[in-house]
Amino acid sequence: MRRKVVLAVSIIMAMSLMTACGASADTADVATEEIVTEAVEETEEETEAETEEVTEEVTEETASGTDGVWEYGEYTYTGDDNVIYAIDFFICDELAKGYDASDVGIPTIIEVARDDSDPEDIKVWGEFLYDTYDLVGDTMESQAGGSYPGCMHVKTTEAGCGYEVTGFDVVADGSDFDSSAKEIFGDKYDKFMEAYSDGDAKLEARKDAVDGYVKTHTVPATQFKDYGSDPIALSANSSEDENNQVVYMGGLYANDGESDINLALFKSAGTPVVVIQEGEHYYYGEFTTEEAKLEDGSEYIKITVEGKTFGYHFDDETAMSGFVVDQDGKSHTAVGLDESVANDMKKATE
Repeated sequence: MRRKVVLAVSIIMAMSLMTACGASADTADVATEEIVTEAVEETEEETEAETEEVTEEVTEETASGTDGVWEYGEYTYTGDDNVIYAIDFFICDELAKGYDASDVGIPTIIEVARDDSDPEDIKVWGEFLYDTYDLVGDTMESQAGGSYPGCMHVKTTEAGCGYEVTGFDVVADGSDFDSSAKEIFGDKYDKFMEAYSDGDAKLEARKDAVDGYVKTHTVPATQFKDYGSDPIALSANSSEDENNQVVYMGGLYANDGESDINLALFKSAGTPVVVIQEGEHYYYGEFTTEEAKLEDGSEYIKITVEGKTFGYHFDDETAMSGFVVDQDGKSHTAVGLDESVANDMKKATE
């Protein structure tokens, strides 16, 4: 798509230049001006037709493996570790620069150790991976990737509502690798080298990362593949026991100290279902929704299950914060619900 834009802009610039040249003839008489104007108009019409033809041609050539525009969204971290969320964001925002365009880029974090004793300088040692993929048929095919071992420095944001990466000590390449790794990892060097040398564990971690993305964004992929390697099956769209497959889509739990509502959204055999835990009571099953507003104008989704009405609102696509609304219509601040807790809630309804 970038080539499409560049070509269109180039043609428009050419049109502008031609128009300017025609209008700059100070010595031209009126008849000449009319001829020039007419010629420019004809050129613009021809150029517009050419632009359409070129655009269609380039679109075909540069279409992704899906044979169309990527519609599944960018990678977003869906866990409940805000430090990892900040590192994931840094990888996708900074380390991903310089990679060619692809359908999606997915980070993988191999954490070796963490020191969170200083909230102004939380240190996370490990190997940080970034891989880009195109969806080709039902396969997430790896296009490029990089490994960045070292130590991430993270601190709370100035607003105090999250974390951000403030620095990254990267292990050097080539002959300086070992000495810089020892300097950065210190007494964690042996543990780092053990993790760094475990190719099978890293491949499994990458598989889990791709699987998580495929589940979250409902991508129709059943496997992922590195160049020259056999494809590896994903669990997200496995045909095995498909009728019983349950996929966690996100959830919230109230954290204002006034409510104990947990709300978890799932897809069960492709059908949306919800589990809401309020104290010792569980409400589970298919549900209906409608848009609603609080008295202060805040919008939320009103959700009704088993005859009980609650509500929820996610602040953004990361599903890491928002609010829930109890049966009395009162809102409570909430944060992302861990998948393990959601699965325990689901089991309690079985």
